[in-house]
Amino acid sequence: MYRAHWQFYKTIFPFVAAFSIIGIAFLGMYWGFVIFATFGLFIGFLGFQFFYSNQYYFYFNLGLTKWKLLRASFLINLFIGIPVFSLLIIFISFIIGDIQIT
Repeated sequence: MYRAHWQFYKTIFPFVAAFSIIGIAFLGMYWGFVIFATFGLFIGFLGFQFFYSNQYYFYFNLGLTKWKLLRASFLINLFIGIPVFSLLIIFISFIIGDIQIT
């Protein structure tokens, strides 16, 4: 069952990452993380629904609803996002110096 959640997350991750990179470029590192952890996931979900909507039958046959997929993807996104962005902030602070929260 966890493989299905992971497969769904791998499918929506390019949409989430692209939207988050745009958020980092325009709003900064901290807001980019907020976008990655929350709003970017919904953009990934919409991208999946637009491009891969026929794959929902695979997940429905496994007993996974859209709500379960979204909830599991949110948890995976947090578990991946917090360490990655923490290391990225530490790395950038060593190179550039103090990062402002704007």
